[in-house]
Parts: sequence; C-alpha cells; structure tokens
Amino acid sequence: MGLAMSGEVSIRLLVDGRFTLPKALLVFGKYFGEIYEAALKPMLIVSEGERILVDTGIGPLPAKHARFHKVIRKPGEGIEAQLKALGLKPEDIDVVVNTHLHFDHCGNNALFKNAKFYVQADELRYAYAPDKFMKNAYIRSFFDLEVDYVLIRGRYKLTEHVWLLPTPGHTPGHQSVVVELPDGRRVVYCGDAATLRECIERRNIPGVLWRADVALRSIDRLRSIRNAIYIYAHDNEQLELSLP
Repeated sequence: MGLAMSGEVSIRLLVDGRFTLPKALLVFGKYFGEIYEAALKPMLIVSEGERILVDTGIGPLPAKHARFHKVIRKPGEGIEAQLKALGLKPEDIDVVVNTHLHFDHCGNNALFKNAKFYVQADELRYAYAPDKFMKNAYIRSFFDLEVDYVLIRGRYKLTEHVWLLPTPGHTPGHQSVVVELPDGRRVVYCGDAATLRECIERRNIPGVLWRADVALRSIDRLRSIRNAIYIYAHDNEQLELSLP
C-alpha cells in the first residue's frame, strides 16, 4: 500500500474477524433470540502522510465475556495480519481513533505503542465509571494503558480530510469519523452509532444504549451528510472498501 501524497487520501477497510452476540444488541426492539456473527471492521486511512487507524477490533476476552461471545477469524483476518498484508506493522500506525471504548472497538489498543489515541473526553471518563447497565461492555485492561491519549471535546479536525464527529447515544462519548474525498464524496465510519445498514436507512437505533433520544439525534446527524458512503460497524455483508 503506497502512502498517499500530500493532498491525497486513501482508505482501506480491514477485517478483524467476527464475534457472536445476540442480534437484539445491534438494533433496538428487534431480532430477539437471534445470534449474529457481527463483523469487526477497523479502517485504515492515510492522510497527509499520517497512518490513521479507526478502532482496533477485539482482543483476547476474559473468561466471563468469552462465555457469551465467540471470536471467529478466517486465515488472513485479524488486525495484525491485515496490516501485514499491506506491508505495515502496528508500530507504523501514527494515530488511533477509538469511536468508543467498548471491548470490541478498543481490544487491540495495546499493540499500537507509537500512536496517539484520539478519544472523546466524555468517553474515557465514562469508561472508568460506567452505569451498571453498561458495565459489561467495557473491559478496563483494553483501555487502561500507558498510551498517549489525546482527549477531545466535540467536533475535531484531525487532518485536511479527516473529521471526528460526536455521535453520542450508544455511549456518552461516541464519535464517528468522516473522510472527505477529492471527488466530493464522504466516507462516514459510523461506529456503533449505526451498527447495521437499517440504522441509517430506517432510523433504527442500536440495541445497546446510554440514551435513546440522543442516539436517534446522532443517526439523523449522520443521515444529513451529503454524498456519504456509510461504513456500518458490525454489518457482516459489508466487508470491503478500498479508495482510491
């Protein structure tokens, strides 16, 4: 994978595998009793010479979580294998953006020792002291690390092409990532603000919620983005994106 030159941007969707969970956790009020193999899809962006990784997938789960979630990886999947296929190592990543700090989005943070980690301040604060109903979604050893956290508050311009957009509701400090392409299209990495395609297309909020009303406002904010190419965090049919 060649680095984007100044003024250019490139994007690759990576596959860290899948993990099983009740599908009702992905969409509020639907799919009761169904088990779903949810995709784990970090995204690699190169902009202004910076290698930016959005989310880090899932790490080795503690026993109490592994009882309920099976992690499935085919040959060549997994964050390290996917980077290796592009000629990269974890230490080559300059920036990690965590959409939020649930265990399936920050599970491999510890691999990226040279990176700065961009997280909403509200998210890191909440991860250390979540409400009881959200406690199992956070695994402290995945985020309580000696890494360089850059705490941000609100909308943030990371590079000329890359914006971080607050989309709370799933969690208090959730953020999505918007990448502006030279042709005017925008790649929108929804994170868990829109877990599946129907969240955007039908305004269906996620099943795991900090606040439902705020989650719906965040979906509407994502829906208002023009010329958008949406990346849904756990849709297991949408596994490839390579731009340009």
